[in-house]
Formats: sequence, structure tokens, C-alpha cells
Amino acid sequence: MKLAPSSTASLHAALAKIAELYSGEEDQLVSTDFYLMPSSEGTLCVYNDEDEAIATAEVPEWETYEPDTFYADVEADLREAIAGANANGELERLAVWMPYSFVLVDDERETVADLLLVDEDTLLVTNSLLDGLNEELNSFLEQLLND
Repeated sequence: MKLAPSSTASLHAALAKIAELYSGEEDQLVSTDFYLMPSSEGTLCVYNDEDEAIATAEVPEWETYEPDTFYADVEADLREAIAGANANGELERLAVWMPYSFVLVDDERETVADLLLVDEDTLLVTNSLLDGLNEELNSFLEQLLND
């Protein structure tokens, strides 16, 4: 389901709030990760390592998501919002020790998915990066065996 512009703006505002709260000078770096906890009641709450709520967003569309696929659907929404904020450079300016991450968690604070991992030399492998990898490897192996 495509999010309404108001919901997308709400997610971007929550990410901008994180960027605002954690902006600072290099000598003021903090160590934290960001835990994004969505609710089927249409809200997102973002927590830091100290379990402090640091940002919220209203996403009414989440109320209509199917319970069986709720986290997968929400993960796609959040990845899109985070990718947009990261592309705009908002998340690069965070005064947070590397590595740090944005993590999707359920209502019991169990990790559902790593949404973004920020480090100088680390690439977080996503499903889209792995799409078709099996077929490519099988084709490569078959080609090697035939030669």
C-alpha cells in the first residue's frame, strides 16, 4: 500500500527530529542506536539505547495492514523513508559514534529487521541486493562445469 503524503511527511518529520536531537560537534558524540517500533494503531515511536522515546509519527494506513504481513509492509515503508533521509544527507550529520543502526522492533522490543547500518566501511546487505543471486550463481557454476 502506498502511504499518503501526510504519512510520508510524518515519517520524514520523525527522522528530521532524530537528526535535530543528535546533531552536534565531533567532541559531543554519543553512542546509541535507533529503535523504530510501529503500532497497528497507526503510530511509530523511535527509541534510543536508554529506552527514551525521541520521536513519533502518525501513519494511519498502518491500521489497515494485515496482521500477518504487518511488519514486512511496515519495513518497506520505513526503508523508503530512511533511504530518502539518508539520500538527503540528514542521517550523515548525526553526532553518533559509528557504527550505529536503525532497527525495526516489535512491541516486545525484539529485532524484526536492521533497516540501516551506518559505518565507514560497512554495507548492510538487503534482500534487493540478493535478488537473483541464486540464479546467477547456478548459471556461473553450470558454465564452469561445462568448460
